[in-house]
Amino acid sequence: MSSAPAAAVSWSFRPTGLEDIPFVAFDTETTGLHASDRLVELAAVRFRGEDVEAEWASLVNPEVPIPEAASAIHGLRDADVGGAPPAQAVLPAFLGFIQGAALVGHNSPFDVRVLALELLRAGLPLPDNPILDTCALSRRLGLDVPNHRLSTLAHAFGLRSGAGHRALADARVARELLRAYLHQIGRAAEGLVRQDLTLEPLLLSFRRHACEPVPDSPLVSLMRRARAEGRVVLVAPAGGRPRPVVPRDLYALGGTLYVEADCLDDGSVRTFPTDRLHLARLDRA
Repeated sequence: MSSAPAAAVSWSFRPTGLEDIPFVAFDTETTGLHASDRLVELAAVRFRGEDVEAEWASLVNPEVPIPEAASAIHGLRDADVGGAPPAQAVLPAFLGFIQGAALVGHNSPFDVRVLALELLRAGLPLPDNPILDTCALSRRLGLDVPNHRLSTLAHAFGLRSGAGHRALADARVARELLRAYLHQIGRAAEGLVRQDLTLEPLLLSFRRHACEPVPDSPLVSLMRRARAEGRVVLVAPAGGRPRPVVPRDLYALGGTLYVEADCLDDGSVRTFPTDRLHLARLDRA
């Protein structure tokens, strides 16, 4: 688990023209098609209106072999990522890149779950950026297309699809697809985008979509009490020293319960897997 301090990534939406909102289109490549599979590539394109402000991409060492079936899709093999940094070293840069932006992805629920689990494994906070899914938008718009795959929609709107199934190329297409919806469909597409950015129940986000119900337990009760009362909890990962923290949130994902908390030692936001804690008690000081 990474011990580097991490700042919480926040989002704030102010009613304004969509041209003024910063967006980040993103995409992942992984070792497989399950949420528990590991990252091998992560890329993002930050844009506002018609202007691309920056692009960011990184290969990721998944620290497990890449199955041949996955390599056949994205073309990445063990030798390609062997010298790349692991997820815990890559993800802080991604969190910084998406700061204050609405995210855009195609078939985002899969990417969100993979990224959420990687973030929690790395001890990093889950961002609260809203996420627009260009696949879901195409379905809700009732587009007359044979299917809602990224390549099919790119062809329907006359967009260049680039090198298929590489993260940066697909992030670029997702960005162009959102722009095509807004320009070629107009008011109906803009209305759905505004709805997804402003109506809480409809938000697809790391916190709302990726996580599973948190089971009741004495530890959960302790953390919820501390959060409600603003109390300090002493936690200590196996082999580590006790840290004073104030709980922020609880997540369950992949069968593991995680506690996100403000660490009073260094002011960072950290996420602790509870199955690795050998101490968790209210501070009596």
